[in-house]
Amino acid sequence: MEAFSPRPEEITSQLIWDGADQTFFRPISRFFAVDPGGEAVNVNSMDEVPDSSWFTNRVGRYEFTRDELLSAACDESPLDPAGPWTVTDAKPNGANPGFIVEDAEGRKYLLKFDGIEQPERATSADVLGSILYWAAGYWAPCNRVVFFDRSIVRIASDAMAEDASGNEIPMTEEHIATILEKAYVLPDGRFRASASRFLPGRPIGPWTYQDVRDDDPNDVVPHEDRRELRGAYVLASWLNHFDAREQNTLAIWVATEGERGYVRHYYLDFGDCFGSLWEWDGVSRRLGHSYYLDLPHLVEDFLTFGAIGRPWEQTRFGVTGSVLGYFDLDRFEPDAYRTGYPNPAFVRMTERDAAWMARVIARISEADVRAIVSVAEIANPVVHDELLRVLLGRRERILRRWFRNVSPLSEPRVTSDADGTRLCFEDLGHQVYRAHAVEALVRMENGDAGEVLQTTSDGSRLCVQLPTTVAQSNYVIVEARAPRTPEDSDVLPIRVHLHDSTVLGVER
Repeated sequence: MEAFSPRPEEITSQLIWDGADQTFFRPISRFFAVDPGGEAVNVNSMDEVPDSSWFTNRVGRYEFTRDELLSAACDESPLDPAGPWTVTDAKPNGANPGFIVEDAEGRKYLLKFDGIEQPERATSADVLGSILYWAAGYWAPCNRVVFFDRSIVRIASDAMAEDASGNEIPMTEEHIATILEKAYVLPDGRFRASASRFLPGRPIGPWTYQDVRDDDPNDVVPHEDRRELRGAYVLASWLNHFDAREQNTLAIWVATEGERGYVRHYYLDFGDCFGSLWEWDGVSRRLGHSYYLDLPHLVEDFLTFGAIGRPWEQTRFGVTGSVLGYFDLDRFEPDAYRTGYPNPAFVRMTERDAAWMARVIARISEADVRAIVSVAEIANPVVHDELLRVLLGRRERILRRWFRNVSPLSEPRVTSDADGTRLCFEDLGHQVYRAHAVEALVRMENGDAGEVLQTTSDGSRLCVQLPTTVAQSNYVIVEARAPRTPEDSDVLPIRVHLHDSTVLGVER
Protein backbone atom coordinates (compact mmCIF):
# COMPACT_ATOMS: atom_id res chain seq x y z
CA MET A 1 0.00 0.00 0.00
CA GLU A 2 1.35 3.40 -0.95
CA ALA A 3 0.79 6.21 1.55
CA PHE A 4 -1.05 9.19 0.14
CA SER A 5 -2.94 12.33 1.10
CA PRO A 6 -5.46 13.79 1.60
CA ARG A 7 -7.52 11.39 3.68
CA PRO A 8 -10.65 10.17 1.82
CA GLU A 9 -13.97 11.62 2.90
CA GLU A 10 -16.20 9.67 5.27
CA ILE A 11 -19.16 8.00 3.56
CA THR A 12 -22.33 6.26 4.75
CA SER A 13 -24.30 3.31 3.41
CA GLN A 14 -28.07 3.00 3.33
CA LEU A 15 -29.35 -0.51 4.04
CA ILE A 16 -32.64 -0.11 2.15
CA TRP A 17 -31.01 1.37 -0.92
CA ASP A 18 -28.22 -1.23 -0.97
CA GLY A 19 -30.75 -4.06 -0.68
CA ALA A 20 -32.92 -2.64 -3.48
CA ASP A 21 -29.88 -1.98 -5.67
CA GLN A 22 -28.48 -5.51 -5.31
CA THR A 23 -31.88 -7.20 -5.61
CA PHE A 24 -33.32 -5.25 -8.55
CA PHE A 25 -31.28 -2.55 -10.23
CA ARG A 26 -27.80 -4.09 -10.39
CA PRO A 27 -28.98 -7.49 -11.79
CA ILE A 28 -31.00 -5.65 -14.46
CA SER A 29 -27.99 -3.50 -15.27
CA ARG A 30 -25.74 -6.56 -15.58
CA PHE A 31 -28.27 -8.28 -17.84
CA PHE A 32 -28.56 -5.43 -20.33
CA ALA A 33 -24.83 -4.72 -20.20
CA VAL A 34 -24.18 -8.38 -21.13
CA ASP A 35 -21.72 -8.65 -18.25
CA PRO A 36 -20.73 -12.34 -17.97
CA GLY A 37 -18.04 -11.82 -15.35
CA GLY A 38 -14.79 -13.68 -15.85
CA GLU A 39 -11.85 -14.61 -13.67
CA ALA A 40 -10.59 -12.42 -10.83
CA VAL A 41 -7.93 -9.93 -11.91
CA ASN A 42 -5.81 -9.54 -8.74
CA VAL A 43 -4.24 -13.01 -8.78
CA ASN A 44 -0.48 -13.50 -8.92
CA SER A 45 1.55 -16.00 -10.96
CA MET A 46 1.10 -18.66 -8.25
CA ASP A 47 -2.71 -18.43 -8.54
CA GLU A 48 -2.86 -16.83 -5.09
CA VAL A 49 -3.99 -13.47 -3.72
CA PRO A 50 -1.12 -11.14 -2.81
CA ASP A 51 -1.05 -9.21 0.47
CA SER A 52 -2.82 -5.88 0.48
CA SER A 53 -4.96 -3.60 2.63
CA TRP A 54 -7.80 -6.04 1.88
CA PHE A 55 -6.16 -9.38 2.63
CA THR A 56 -3.02 -10.78 4.25
CA ASN A 57 -1.93 -14.39 3.74
CA ARG A 58 -1.77 -15.99 7.20
CA VAL A 59 -2.56 -19.71 7.49
CA GLY A 60 -0.31 -21.62 5.16
CA ARG A 61 2.32 -18.90 5.02
CA TYR A 62 3.22 -18.69 8.70
CA GLU A 63 3.62 -21.42 11.29
CA PHE A 64 1.33 -20.09 14.00
CA THR A 65 1.46 -21.43 17.51
CA ARG A 66 -1.94 -22.40 18.82
CA ASP A 67 -1.96 -19.36 21.15
CA GLU A 68 -1.12 -17.01 18.26
CA LEU A 69 -3.94 -18.44 16.17
CA LEU A 70 -6.46 -18.13 18.98
CA SER A 71 -5.35 -14.58 19.80
CA ALA A 72 -6.03 -13.55 16.17
CA ALA A 73 -6.32 -9.75 16.09
CA CYS A 74 -6.04 -9.43 19.89
CA ASP A 75 -2.52 -8.23 20.64
CA GLU A 76 -2.97 -6.78 24.14
CA SER A 77 -4.40 -7.65 27.53
CA PRO A 78 -8.14 -8.40 27.54
CA LEU A 79 -10.88 -6.31 29.06
CA ASP A 80 -10.62 -6.63 32.86
CA PRO A 81 -13.83 -8.25 34.21
CA ALA A 82 -13.24 -6.56 37.57
CA GLY A 83 -13.89 -3.17 36.00
CA PRO A 84 -14.69 -0.44 36.32
CA TRP A 85 -16.29 -0.02 32.89
CA THR A 86 -17.63 3.39 31.96
CA VAL A 87 -20.49 3.50 29.46
CA THR A 88 -20.05 6.32 26.95
CA ASP A 89 -22.75 5.50 24.40
CA ALA A 90 -25.68 3.09 24.12
CA LYS A 91 -28.12 1.67 21.60
CA PRO A 92 -31.02 0.22 23.61
CA ASN A 93 -33.27 -0.38 20.58
CA GLY A 94 -33.20 -2.65 17.57
CA ALA A 95 -32.31 -6.30 17.04
CA ASN A 96 -28.82 -5.98 18.53
CA PRO A 97 -28.88 -3.64 21.53
CA GLY A 98 -25.59 -2.86 23.19
CA PHE A 99 -23.36 -0.14 24.54
CA ILE A 100 -19.83 1.24 24.30
CA VAL A 101 -17.62 1.05 27.37
CA GLU A 102 -14.24 2.47 28.25
CA ASP A 103 -11.99 0.56 30.62
CA ALA A 104 -9.59 1.93 33.23
CA GLU A 105 -6.85 2.17 30.58
CA GLY A 106 -9.01 4.30 28.30
CA ARG A 107 -9.57 1.54 25.72
CA LYS A 108 -13.00 1.43 24.07
CA TYR A 109 -15.10 -1.67 23.41
CA LEU A 110 -18.49 -2.36 21.89
CA LEU A 111 -20.47 -4.78 24.08
CA LYS A 112 -23.23 -6.92 22.56
CA PHE A 113 -25.36 -9.57 24.20
CA ASP A 114 -27.11 -12.86 23.58
CA GLY A 115 -30.87 -12.91 23.37
CA ILE A 116 -32.84 -14.95 25.87
CA GLU A 117 -34.06 -17.38 23.17
CA GLN A 118 -30.56 -18.16 21.87
CA PRO A 119 -28.16 -18.00 24.83
CA GLU A 120 -24.47 -18.12 23.90
CA ARG A 121 -25.09 -18.12 20.13
CA ALA A 122 -24.65 -14.47 19.06
CA THR A 123 -21.66 -13.79 21.31
CA SER A 124 -20.00 -17.03 20.18
CA ALA A 125 -20.67 -16.16 16.54
CA ASP A 126 -19.15 -12.69 16.89
CA VAL A 127 -16.00 -14.09 18.52
CA LEU A 128 -15.51 -17.21 16.39
CA GLY A 129 -16.36 -15.35 13.18
CA SER A 130 -13.70 -12.74 13.88
CA ILE A 131 -11.04 -15.42 14.57
CA LEU A 132 -11.86 -17.49 11.50
CA TYR A 133 -11.96 -14.47 9.19
CA TRP A 134 -8.67 -13.24 10.64
CA ALA A 135 -7.05 -16.68 10.25
CA ALA A 136 -8.25 -16.87 6.65
CA GLY A 137 -6.46 -13.58 5.93
CA TYR A 138 -9.01 -10.82 6.32
CA TRP A 139 -8.80 -7.78 8.57
CA ALA A 140 -11.15 -8.29 11.51
CA PRO A 141 -11.51 -6.77 14.99
CA CYS A 142 -10.43 -8.26 18.29
CA ASN A 143 -13.62 -9.86 19.65
CA ARG A 144 -13.75 -11.80 22.90
CA VAL A 145 -16.38 -13.23 25.24
CA VAL A 146 -16.53 -11.41 28.59
CA PHE A 147 -18.45 -12.08 31.81
CA PHE A 148 -19.24 -9.24 34.18
CA ASP A 149 -21.35 -8.12 37.08
CA ARG A 150 -23.72 -5.17 36.74
CA SER A 151 -22.00 -3.43 39.63
CA ILE A 152 -18.83 -2.65 37.63
CA VAL A 153 -20.74 -0.64 35.01
CA ARG A 154 -21.09 3.12 35.46
CA ILE A 155 -22.34 5.89 33.17
CA ALA A 156 -20.10 8.71 31.96
CA SER A 157 -21.38 12.21 32.74
CA ASP A 158 -21.57 13.08 29.04
CA ALA A 159 -22.85 9.69 27.84
CA MET A 160 -25.54 9.69 25.17
CA ALA A 161 -28.10 7.06 24.15
CA GLU A 162 -30.24 6.52 21.11
CA ASP A 163 -34.02 6.81 21.41
CA ALA A 164 -36.63 4.89 19.42
CA SER A 165 -36.39 7.46 16.60
CA GLY A 166 -32.62 7.27 16.39
CA ASN A 167 -32.03 10.61 18.08
CA GLU A 168 -29.31 11.03 20.70
CA ILE A 169 -30.40 11.92 24.21
CA PRO A 170 -28.60 11.97 27.59
CA MET A 171 -28.14 8.45 28.91
CA THR A 172 -29.80 7.30 32.09
CA GLU A 173 -29.82 4.11 34.17
CA GLU A 174 -33.06 3.23 32.43
CA HIS A 175 -31.24 2.88 29.11
CA ILE A 176 -28.76 0.42 30.63
CA ALA A 177 -31.62 -1.50 32.26
CA THR A 178 -33.47 -1.69 28.94
CA ILE A 179 -30.47 -3.30 27.26
CA LEU A 180 -29.76 -5.76 30.06
CA GLU A 181 -33.42 -6.81 30.30
CA LYS A 182 -33.11 -8.26 26.78
CA ALA A 183 -29.85 -10.06 27.56
CA TYR A 184 -29.30 -13.61 28.68
CA VAL A 185 -28.30 -13.77 32.37
CA LEU A 186 -26.08 -16.53 33.76
CA PRO A 187 -27.34 -18.56 36.74
CA ASP A 188 -24.92 -16.70 39.01
CA GLY A 189 -26.38 -13.33 37.98
CA ARG A 190 -23.52 -12.23 35.74
CA PHE A 191 -23.93 -11.16 32.12
CA ARG A 192 -22.21 -12.67 29.12
CA ALA A 193 -21.27 -10.37 26.21
CA SER A 194 -18.98 -10.12 23.22
CA ALA A 195 -16.49 -7.27 23.62
CA SER A 196 -15.22 -5.83 20.34
CA ARG A 197 -12.14 -3.63 20.68
CA PHE A 198 -12.35 -0.35 18.76
CA LEU A 199 -10.17 -0.51 15.66
CA PRO A 200 -6.99 1.55 15.46
CA GLY A 201 -7.21 4.43 13.02
CA ARG A 202 -9.97 6.72 11.81
CA PRO A 203 -13.18 5.19 10.40
CA ILE A 204 -14.24 6.59 7.02
CA GLY A 205 -17.34 4.48 6.49
CA PRO A 206 -18.08 1.08 4.95
CA TRP A 207 -16.49 -0.27 1.81
CA THR A 208 -18.54 -1.76 -1.01
CA TYR A 209 -18.45 -5.10 -2.81
CA GLN A 210 -18.40 -3.39 -6.21
CA ASP A 211 -16.64 -0.63 -8.14
CA VAL A 212 -13.65 1.32 -6.78
CA ARG A 213 -13.26 4.31 -4.52
CA ASP A 214 -12.21 7.35 -6.55
CA ASP A 215 -10.47 9.14 -3.67
CA ASP A 216 -8.21 6.17 -2.82
CA PRO A 217 -5.33 5.93 -5.36
CA ASN A 218 -4.53 2.40 -4.09
CA ASP A 219 -8.03 1.21 -4.99
CA VAL A 220 -7.56 0.27 -8.64
CA VAL A 221 -9.18 -3.19 -8.88
CA PRO A 222 -13.01 -3.27 -9.13
CA HIS A 223 -14.10 -4.84 -5.85
CA GLU A 224 -16.35 -7.38 -7.56
CA ASP A 225 -13.27 -8.66 -9.42
CA ARG A 226 -11.13 -9.17 -6.31
CA ARG A 227 -10.63 -12.86 -5.61
CA GLU A 228 -10.57 -12.34 -1.84
CA LEU A 229 -14.03 -10.73 -1.95
CA ARG A 230 -15.44 -13.32 -4.35
CA GLY A 231 -13.95 -16.23 -2.39
CA ALA A 232 -15.38 -14.85 0.85
CA TYR A 233 -18.64 -16.45 -0.35
CA VAL A 234 -17.22 -19.85 0.63
CA LEU A 235 -16.21 -18.64 4.08
CA ALA A 236 -19.63 -17.05 4.60
CA SER A 237 -21.33 -20.30 3.59
CA TRP A 238 -19.29 -22.24 6.15
CA LEU A 239 -20.51 -20.08 9.04
CA ASN A 240 -23.89 -19.14 7.53
CA HIS A 241 -22.84 -15.49 7.57
CA PHE A 242 -25.88 -14.46 5.55
CA ASP A 243 -25.50 -10.82 6.59
CA ALA A 244 -22.32 -10.38 4.52
CA ARG A 245 -23.15 -6.94 3.10
CA GLU A 246 -21.42 -3.59 2.89
CA GLN A 247 -23.06 -2.27 6.08
CA ASN A 248 -21.01 -4.86 8.00
CA THR A 249 -17.69 -3.59 6.69
CA LEU A 250 -15.53 -0.65 7.69
CA ALA A 251 -12.77 1.26 5.94
CA ILE A 252 -10.16 2.65 8.33
CA TRP A 253 -7.68 5.44 7.59
CA VAL A 254 -4.29 4.30 8.88
CA ALA A 255 -1.98 7.28 9.32
CA THR A 256 1.71 6.75 8.51
CA GLU A 257 3.47 10.10 8.66
CA GLY A 258 2.14 13.63 8.76
CA GLU A 259 -1.12 13.79 6.82
CA ARG A 260 -0.29 10.74 4.73
CA GLY A 261 -1.72 7.26 5.19
CA TYR A 262 -3.69 4.51 3.51
CA VAL A 263 -7.10 2.77 3.75
CA ARG A 264 -7.45 -0.66 5.40
CA HIS A 265 -10.59 -2.74 4.87
CA TYR A 266 -12.22 -4.61 7.76
CA TYR A 267 -15.02 -7.14 8.14
CA LEU A 268 -17.32 -6.48 11.11
CA ASP A 269 -20.22 -8.04 12.98
CA PHE A 270 -20.51 -11.81 12.72
CA GLY A 271 -23.38 -12.12 15.20
CA ASP A 272 -25.76 -13.46 12.53
CA CYS A 273 -23.72 -16.67 12.10
CA PHE A 274 -24.67 -20.13 13.43
CA GLY A 275 -28.43 -19.95 13.06
CA SER A 276 -29.73 -16.48 13.85
CA LEU A 277 -33.51 -16.49 14.31
CA TRP A 278 -35.83 -13.74 13.14
CA GLU A 279 -39.29 -12.93 14.44
CA TRP A 280 -40.77 -14.55 11.32
CA ASP A 281 -40.06 -18.27 11.31
CA GLY A 282 -40.57 -18.41 7.54
CA VAL A 283 -37.63 -16.07 7.05
CA SER A 284 -35.43 -17.84 9.62
CA ARG A 285 -35.87 -21.15 7.78
CA ARG A 286 -34.74 -19.62 4.50
CA LEU A 287 -31.58 -17.91 5.77
CA GLY A 288 -28.66 -19.32 3.81
CA HIS A 289 -30.95 -21.00 1.27
CA SER A 290 -32.79 -18.09 -0.33
CA TYR A 291 -32.53 -14.32 -0.61
CA TYR A 292 -34.96 -12.20 1.38
CA LEU A 293 -36.68 -11.52 -1.94
CA ASP A 294 -35.44 -14.24 -4.27
CA LEU A 295 -36.70 -13.48 -7.76
CA PRO A 296 -35.25 -16.63 -9.38
CA HIS A 297 -36.93 -18.80 -6.74
CA LEU A 298 -40.21 -16.93 -7.19
CA VAL A 299 -40.13 -17.47 -10.96
CA GLU A 300 -39.28 -21.16 -10.55
CA ASP A 301 -42.11 -21.67 -8.07
CA PHE A 302 -44.55 -19.83 -10.33
CA LEU A 303 -43.64 -21.83 -13.45
CA THR A 304 -43.69 -25.19 -11.63
CA PHE A 305 -46.70 -24.44 -9.40
CA GLY A 306 -44.45 -24.94 -6.36
CA ALA A 307 -43.43 -28.46 -7.36
CA ILE A 308 -39.74 -27.89 -6.63
CA GLY A 309 -38.84 -29.06 -3.15
CA ARG A 310 -36.94 -26.52 -1.07
CA PRO A 311 -34.44 -27.36 1.70
CA TRP A 312 -36.17 -25.11 4.23
CA GLU A 313 -39.51 -26.86 3.93
CA GLN A 314 -38.42 -29.84 6.02
CA THR A 315 -35.87 -28.18 8.27
CA ARG A 316 -36.27 -28.54 12.01
CA PHE A 317 -34.42 -27.44 15.12
CA GLY A 318 -31.62 -29.80 16.06
CA VAL A 319 -30.52 -31.12 19.44
CA THR A 320 -29.89 -27.59 20.75
CA GLY A 321 -33.48 -26.52 20.18
CA SER A 322 -33.67 -22.86 19.23
CA VAL A 323 -30.13 -22.00 20.38
CA LEU A 324 -28.45 -22.76 17.03
CA GLY A 325 -31.66 -22.23 15.12
CA TYR A 326 -31.59 -23.87 11.69
CA PHE A 327 -27.78 -23.99 11.43
CA ASP A 328 -27.37 -27.54 10.20
CA LEU A 329 -25.34 -29.91 8.06
CA ASP A 330 -27.92 -32.14 6.38
CA ARG A 331 -29.33 -29.45 4.08
CA PHE A 332 -26.10 -27.56 3.43
CA GLU A 333 -25.07 -27.35 -0.23
CA PRO A 334 -21.87 -25.32 -0.63
CA ASP A 335 -22.62 -24.14 -4.17
CA ALA A 336 -26.28 -23.29 -3.48
CA TYR A 337 -25.67 -20.96 -0.56
CA ARG A 338 -27.36 -17.56 -0.57
CA THR A 339 -26.79 -14.49 1.57
CA GLY A 340 -29.62 -12.18 2.64
CA TYR A 341 -29.60 -10.44 -0.70
CA PRO A 342 -27.29 -10.71 -3.73
CA ASN A 343 -23.70 -9.71 -3.08
CA PRO A 344 -22.07 -8.29 -6.24
CA ALA A 345 -18.73 -10.00 -5.57
CA PHE A 346 -20.27 -13.33 -4.61
CA VAL A 347 -22.42 -13.57 -7.75
CA ARG A 348 -19.26 -13.24 -9.90
CA MET A 349 -17.35 -15.97 -8.10
CA THR A 350 -15.85 -18.66 -10.34
CA GLU A 351 -14.75 -22.22 -9.60
CA ARG A 352 -11.14 -21.02 -9.27
CA ASP A 353 -12.13 -18.31 -6.77
CA ALA A 354 -14.02 -20.83 -4.65
CA ALA A 355 -11.20 -23.40 -4.85
CA TRP A 356 -8.76 -20.73 -3.65
CA MET A 357 -10.82 -20.15 -0.50
CA ALA A 358 -11.24 -23.92 -0.08
CA ARG A 359 -7.43 -24.17 -0.01
CA VAL A 360 -7.37 -21.50 2.71
CA ILE A 361 -10.03 -23.31 4.75
CA ALA A 362 -8.22 -26.63 4.29
CA ARG A 363 -5.23 -25.10 6.09
CA ILE A 364 -7.42 -24.38 9.12
CA SER A 365 -7.23 -27.92 10.43
CA GLU A 366 -9.81 -29.89 12.37
CA ALA A 367 -7.66 -29.43 15.47
CA ASP A 368 -7.59 -25.68 14.82
CA VAL A 369 -11.38 -25.57 14.57
CA ARG A 370 -11.76 -27.46 17.85
CA ALA A 371 -9.41 -25.03 19.59
CA ILE A 372 -11.09 -21.97 18.08
CA VAL A 373 -14.54 -23.10 19.22
CA SER A 374 -13.19 -23.41 22.76
CA VAL A 375 -12.46 -19.65 22.79
CA ALA A 376 -16.21 -18.98 22.81
CA GLU A 377 -16.43 -20.49 26.30
CA ILE A 378 -19.75 -22.21 25.61
CA ALA A 379 -20.99 -23.58 28.91
CA ASN A 380 -23.71 -25.83 27.47
CA PRO A 381 -21.91 -29.02 26.31
CA VAL A 382 -24.74 -29.90 23.91
CA VAL A 383 -24.42 -26.55 22.13
CA HIS A 384 -20.62 -26.80 22.09
CA ASP A 385 -20.58 -30.31 20.62
CA GLU A 386 -23.30 -29.63 18.05
CA LEU A 387 -21.68 -26.40 16.87
CA LEU A 388 -18.39 -28.24 16.43
CA ARG A 389 -20.04 -31.15 14.61
CA VAL A 390 -21.82 -28.88 12.14
CA LEU A 391 -18.77 -26.70 11.52
CA LEU A 392 -16.53 -29.70 10.81
CA GLY A 393 -19.19 -31.33 8.63
CA ARG A 394 -19.74 -28.18 6.58
CA ARG A 395 -15.99 -27.76 6.22
CA GLU A 396 -15.71 -31.25 4.77
CA ARG A 397 -18.53 -30.61 2.30
CA ILE A 398 -16.89 -27.36 1.22
CA LEU A 399 -13.60 -29.11 0.50
CA ARG A 400 -15.30 -31.96 -1.37
CA ARG A 401 -17.30 -29.58 -3.54
CA TRP A 402 -14.70 -26.98 -4.42
CA PHE A 403 -11.85 -29.47 -4.96
CA ARG A 404 -14.07 -31.46 -7.32
CA ASN A 405 -13.14 -29.55 -10.48
CA VAL A 406 -10.04 -27.53 -9.55
CA SER A 407 -6.82 -29.16 -8.39
CA PRO A 408 -6.17 -28.98 -4.64
CA LEU A 409 -2.42 -29.39 -5.23
CA SER A 410 -0.60 -26.35 -3.93
CA GLU A 411 2.78 -24.83 -2.98
CA PRO A 412 4.91 -26.41 -5.75
CA ARG A 413 8.60 -26.63 -4.82
CA VAL A 414 11.59 -28.20 -6.56
CA THR A 415 13.88 -30.22 -4.31
CA SER A 416 17.09 -32.10 -5.17
CA ASP A 417 19.09 -34.73 -3.31
CA ALA A 418 20.99 -37.93 -3.97
CA ASP A 419 17.80 -39.57 -5.29
CA GLY A 420 17.30 -36.92 -7.98
CA THR A 421 15.16 -33.87 -8.58
CA ARG A 422 11.47 -33.76 -7.64
CA LEU A 423 8.62 -31.30 -7.96
CA CYS A 424 6.57 -31.59 -4.77
CA PHE A 425 3.12 -30.29 -3.86
CA GLU A 426 1.02 -29.92 -0.75
CA ASP A 427 -2.08 -32.03 -1.39
CA LEU A 428 -4.84 -30.16 0.45
CA GLY A 429 -7.46 -32.56 -0.86
CA HIS A 430 -6.11 -35.50 1.09
CA GLN A 431 -8.19 -34.46 4.12
CA VAL A 432 -11.43 -35.47 2.42
CA TYR A 433 -10.39 -38.08 -0.13
CA ARG A 434 -7.37 -39.85 -1.49
CA ALA A 435 -6.44 -39.54 -5.12
CA HIS A 436 -7.37 -42.63 -7.13
CA ALA A 437 -4.33 -42.27 -9.34
CA VAL A 438 -2.02 -39.33 -9.88
CA GLU A 439 -1.11 -38.63 -13.48
CA ALA A 440 1.84 -36.39 -14.34
CA LEU A 441 3.62 -35.58 -17.56
CA VAL A 442 5.96 -32.95 -18.87
CA ARG A 443 5.25 -30.58 -21.75
CA MET A 444 8.24 -29.22 -23.59
CA GLU A 445 8.76 -25.62 -24.59
CA ASN A 446 7.10 -26.18 -27.96
CA GLY A 447 3.98 -27.55 -26.28
CA ASP A 448 4.53 -31.20 -27.17
CA ALA A 449 3.67 -33.75 -24.52
CA GLY A 450 6.69 -35.56 -23.22
CA GLU A 451 7.08 -38.60 -21.04
CA VAL A 452 4.79 -39.63 -18.24
CA LEU A 453 6.45 -38.98 -14.89
CA GLN A 454 6.65 -41.14 -11.79
CA THR A 455 4.78 -39.84 -8.73
CA THR A 456 4.87 -40.63 -5.04
CA SER A 457 2.55 -39.58 -2.25
CA ASP A 458 2.49 -39.83 1.52
CA GLY A 459 -1.02 -38.40 1.76
CA SER A 460 -0.43 -34.74 2.48
CA ARG A 461 2.57 -34.41 0.15
CA LEU A 462 2.77 -35.46 -3.48
CA CYS A 463 5.99 -35.47 -5.49
CA VAL A 464 6.75 -35.83 -9.20
CA GLN A 465 10.13 -37.30 -10.13
CA LEU A 466 11.82 -35.12 -12.78
CA PRO A 467 14.09 -36.92 -15.23
CA THR A 468 17.57 -35.50 -15.65
CA THR A 469 16.71 -34.25 -19.13
CA VAL A 470 13.78 -32.29 -17.72
CA ALA A 471 15.68 -30.92 -14.73
CA GLN A 472 18.36 -29.62 -17.07
CA SER A 473 15.95 -28.14 -19.61
CA ASN A 474 15.68 -24.40 -19.94
CA TYR A 475 11.87 -24.24 -19.79
CA VAL A 476 9.23 -26.93 -19.25
CA ILE A 477 5.68 -27.30 -17.99
CA VAL A 478 4.89 -30.13 -15.59
CA GLU A 479 1.24 -31.10 -15.58
CA ALA A 480 -0.28 -33.09 -12.72
CA ARG A 481 -3.82 -34.39 -12.53
CA ALA A 482 -5.30 -36.15 -9.51
CA PRO A 483 -8.67 -37.76 -10.29
CA ARG A 484 -10.58 -38.87 -7.19
CA THR A 485 -12.32 -41.89 -8.72
CA PRO A 486 -11.71 -43.96 -11.85
CA GLU A 487 -14.60 -42.13 -13.53
CA ASP A 488 -13.47 -38.67 -12.40
CA SER A 489 -11.78 -37.24 -15.48
CA ASP A 490 -13.05 -33.66 -15.27
CA VAL A 491 -10.76 -32.41 -12.53
CA LEU A 492 -8.56 -29.70 -14.00
CA PRO A 493 -4.81 -30.32 -13.87
CA ILE A 494 -2.31 -28.02 -12.24
CA ARG A 495 0.40 -26.87 -14.64
CA VAL A 496 3.68 -25.72 -13.13
CA HIS A 497 5.97 -23.60 -15.29
CA LEU A 498 9.65 -24.26 -14.59
CA HIS A 499 12.74 -22.41 -15.79
CA ASP A 500 16.09 -23.92 -14.85
CA SER A 501 14.24 -25.91 -12.15
CA THR A 502 12.80 -22.71 -10.67
CA VAL A 503 9.02 -22.41 -10.27
CA LEU A 504 7.80 -19.42 -12.30
CA GLY A 505 4.06 -19.87 -11.78
CA VAL A 506 1.08 -22.20 -11.91
CA GLU A 507 -2.12 -22.58 -13.88
CA ARG A 508 -5.28 -24.30 -12.72
